[in-house]
Amino acid sequence: MARLQQLLERHRSLLVFGAIGVVNTLLHTLAVVTLVESAMAPPVAAHVAGFVLANCFSFFANCRYAFRQSPSWARYRNFLSVSLLSLALTVGLSGLAEAMRWHYLAGLLLVLLCGPVLSYLLHKTVTFRAKAP
Repeated sequence: MARLQQLLERHRSLLVFGAIGVVNTLLHTLAVVTLVESAMAPPVAAHVAGFVLANCFSFFANCRYAFRQSPSWARYRNFLSVSLLSLALTVGLSGLAEAMRWHYLAGLLLVLLCGPVLSYLLHKTVTFRAKAP
């Protein structure tokens, strides 16, 4: 039991980051569906709005719960940059799968396996890196 608790504490920020990612995905999806189904926005505009909502939520939630750091404009700029880099990675991996003529689900699997881990590592080292003492 103590070993499990040590393991959980050691990887706490990764686990919390993952949980926030799940909520983030649900927020984006809910925004898109709500805006499109209520005829308030076409799909592309709804996705942009969903991204903005989810990205802001993710930033503040990760600041507070995953990395326990104060939000700032400088930190948000880094966060947004990493988020856009993650989007480019998603497009690149799915494009690779398409170029290799793999089933689209193989590309999705690549995105699901690589995206969250690389996003976490980038956020940990760029957006939320520890300050030197």
